[in-house]
Amino acid sequence: MRILALVSLLTASSAFAAVDHDAAFKADIAPILQKSCVGCHQAKEGKKPKGGFDATSLANVVKGGKEAGAGITWGDISKSSLYKSCELGISNPDDDAAMPPKKKKDRVALTKEQLAKLKAFIEAK
Repeated sequence: MRILALVSLLTASSAFAAVDHDAAFKADIAPILQKSCVGCHQAKEGKKPKGGFDATSLANVVKGGKEAGAGITWGDISKSSLYKSCELGISNPDDDAAMPPKKKKDRVALTKEQLAKLKAFIEAK
Protein backbone atom coordinates (compact mmCIF):
# COMPACT_ATOMS: atom_id res chain seq x y z
CA MET A 1 0.00 0.00 0.00
CA ARG A 2 2.84 2.40 0.84
CA ILE A 3 4.48 1.66 -2.52
CA LEU A 4 1.26 2.47 -4.35
CA ALA A 5 0.95 5.74 -2.45
CA LEU A 6 4.57 6.62 -3.26
CA VAL A 7 4.08 5.84 -6.96
CA SER A 8 0.95 8.00 -7.02
CA LEU A 9 2.78 10.86 -5.34
CA LEU A 10 5.71 10.65 -7.77
CA THR A 11 3.40 10.56 -10.77
CA ALA A 12 1.46 13.58 -9.56
CA SER A 13 4.60 15.59 -8.79
CA SER A 14 6.14 14.80 -12.19
CA ALA A 15 3.07 16.24 -13.89
CA PHE A 16 3.71 19.53 -12.12
CA ALA A 17 7.38 19.40 -13.08
CA ALA A 18 6.54 19.32 -16.79
CA VAL A 19 7.85 22.39 -18.56
CA ASP A 20 5.83 24.49 -20.96
CA HIS A 21 8.75 25.22 -23.29
CA ASP A 22 6.77 27.66 -25.42
CA ALA A 23 5.77 29.81 -22.44
CA ALA A 24 9.27 29.64 -20.94
CA PHE A 25 10.76 30.59 -24.29
CA LYS A 26 8.53 33.64 -24.65
CA ALA A 27 9.02 34.77 -21.06
CA ASP A 28 12.69 34.03 -20.46
CA ILE A 29 14.64 33.14 -23.60
CA ALA A 30 13.16 35.28 -26.39
CA PRO A 31 14.13 38.56 -24.66
CA ILE A 32 17.74 37.34 -24.38
CA LEU A 33 17.83 36.32 -28.03
CA GLN A 34 16.17 39.59 -29.07
CA LYS A 35 18.98 41.56 -27.45
CA SER A 36 21.93 39.46 -28.62
CA CYS A 37 20.92 37.38 -31.66
CA VAL A 38 17.90 38.56 -33.62
CA GLY A 39 19.72 41.50 -35.22
CA CYS A 40 21.53 39.03 -37.52
CA HIS A 41 19.47 35.87 -37.09
CA GLN A 42 16.06 36.73 -38.51
CA ALA A 43 14.61 36.84 -41.98
CA LYS A 44 14.07 40.42 -43.07
CA GLU A 45 13.61 42.43 -46.23
CA GLY A 46 13.65 39.30 -48.36
CA LYS A 47 17.01 38.17 -46.95
CA LYS A 48 17.63 34.91 -45.16
CA PRO A 49 19.00 34.99 -41.61
CA LYS A 50 22.76 34.59 -41.22
CA GLY A 51 23.82 30.95 -41.17
CA GLY A 52 20.23 29.97 -41.87
CA PHE A 53 19.54 30.36 -38.13
CA ASP A 54 16.34 32.25 -37.28
CA ALA A 55 16.17 33.17 -33.59
CA THR A 56 12.65 34.60 -33.69
CA SER A 57 10.62 31.55 -32.64
CA LEU A 58 11.06 28.46 -30.53
CA ALA A 59 10.49 26.14 -33.49
CA ASN A 60 13.19 27.88 -35.52
CA VAL A 61 15.63 27.95 -32.61
CA VAL A 62 15.17 24.23 -31.98
CA LYS A 63 15.71 23.51 -35.67
CA GLY A 64 18.93 25.49 -35.76
CA GLY A 65 20.86 26.71 -38.76
CA LYS A 66 22.34 25.10 -41.80
CA GLU A 67 25.91 25.05 -40.46
CA ALA A 68 25.94 24.12 -36.79
CA GLY A 69 23.07 21.64 -36.57
CA ALA A 70 20.22 21.61 -34.09
CA GLY A 71 19.91 24.80 -32.09
CA ILE A 72 18.46 22.91 -29.15
CA THR A 73 18.70 19.24 -28.32
CA TRP A 74 16.44 18.96 -25.27
CA GLY A 75 18.28 17.77 -22.20
CA ASP A 76 21.76 18.03 -23.76
CA ILE A 77 23.62 21.33 -23.97
CA SER A 78 26.62 19.57 -25.55
CA LYS A 79 24.50 18.89 -28.66
CA SER A 80 22.76 22.28 -28.66
CA SER A 81 24.52 24.66 -31.05
CA LEU A 82 22.73 27.68 -29.58
CA TYR A 83 24.19 27.01 -26.14
CA LYS A 84 27.66 26.14 -27.41
CA SER A 85 27.89 29.29 -29.55
CA CYS A 86 26.64 31.55 -26.75
CA GLU A 87 28.99 29.93 -24.24
CA LEU A 88 31.93 30.57 -26.58
CA GLY A 89 30.79 34.18 -26.81
CA ILE A 90 31.63 34.46 -23.12
CA SER A 91 34.53 32.05 -22.66
CA ASN A 92 36.36 32.42 -26.00
CA PRO A 93 35.04 35.34 -28.06
CA ASP A 94 37.90 34.93 -30.57
CA ASP A 95 36.61 31.50 -31.62
CA ASP A 96 35.01 31.52 -35.06
CA ALA A 97 31.90 29.80 -33.65
CA ALA A 98 31.46 32.34 -30.82
CA MET A 99 28.19 34.27 -30.90
CA PRO A 100 27.81 37.07 -31.24
CA PRO A 101 31.02 37.43 -33.26
CA LYS A 102 33.73 39.56 -31.70
CA LYS A 103 34.03 41.60 -34.90
CA LYS A 104 30.40 42.75 -34.68
CA LYS A 105 30.49 46.43 -33.71
CA ASP A 106 27.37 46.43 -31.52
CA ARG A 107 28.15 43.01 -30.00
CA VAL A 108 26.10 42.14 -26.92
CA ALA A 109 27.26 38.80 -25.56
CA LEU A 110 25.10 36.95 -23.08
CA THR A 111 25.87 37.43 -19.41
CA LYS A 112 26.75 34.44 -17.26
CA GLU A 113 23.29 34.69 -15.72
CA GLN A 114 21.61 34.64 -19.13
CA LEU A 115 23.74 31.67 -20.18
CA ALA A 116 22.71 29.84 -17.00
CA LYS A 117 19.05 30.57 -17.82
CA LEU A 118 19.55 29.21 -21.35
CA LYS A 119 21.23 26.10 -19.95
CA ALA A 120 18.37 25.45 -17.52
CA PHE A 121 15.85 25.94 -20.33
CA ILE A 122 17.58 23.40 -22.59
CA GLU A 123 18.07 20.88 -19.79
CA ALA A 124 14.41 21.07 -18.70
CA LYS A 125 12.34 18.24 -20.09
